[in-house]
Amino acid sequence: MSHHRTLLAAVLISSTFLTGCIIQVGDAKANNGDGLSSLFGNIHVEEHEHAGEISSVNGNVSLDHHAHAEQVSIVNGDLDIEQHVNLRAIDIVNGDINAGDHLQVRAGIATVNGDINLHKNSQIENSITSVNGDINLVGVTVKEDIETLNGDVNLSDMSVIFGDITYKKPDSKWFDSDDKPTLTIDKTVKIHGSIILNRPVSLVFENPAHHQKVVESYHVEQ
Repeated sequence: MSHHRTLLAAVLISSTFLTGCIIQVGDAKANNGDGLSSLFGNIHVEEHEHAGEISSVNGNVSLDHHAHAEQVSIVNGDLDIEQHVNLRAIDIVNGDINAGDHLQVRAGIATVNGDINLHKNSQIENSITSVNGDINLVGVTVKEDIETLNGDVNLSDMSVIFGDITYKKPDSKWFDSDDKPTLTIDKTVKIHGSIILNRPVSLVFENPAHHQKVVESYHVEQ
């Protein structure tokens, strides 16, 4: 994911840059609507406040109920989101995403290392992509695809995926059958696209019809 390489440069040129402190929108420490950047510090957007572009290196980002922001970009830090939060996009290199109900992401979510945990009535207008880390969706609508390499994917509680679920091929030509990720889909989930496996994956499906969507396109070397 080449776009992750630009995060540090983005931090250095953003409109608000602070080191080793907590930036709070809504507490007179940053103006509503400003872009925010931090190095070795946390960023907190309070309830009903609006931030612009948020960038953090070695710090966590949190957004309270009904907060708004543009793209949230983090290198080495977690993103904690309460309910009814609206964002344009999320881009994280090392860190978890933990979101409450009714999250709205107008573009997509991309992570390298870290889990993605989204909950009821959340809607992602583009794709969710990850390299290492689990994707856990509970009652979530994804308008495009889910793509991962090594993480488990768990879909439940009437989640809807309009695109494909794709497990990408590892760089190595050798597969370790004892270290397969797991795709778990409960019977209430609706998949409009295909389930594309470019590597071995353990499948746990409550609805046998989901097996009809599986496309295996890999070869295990003997």
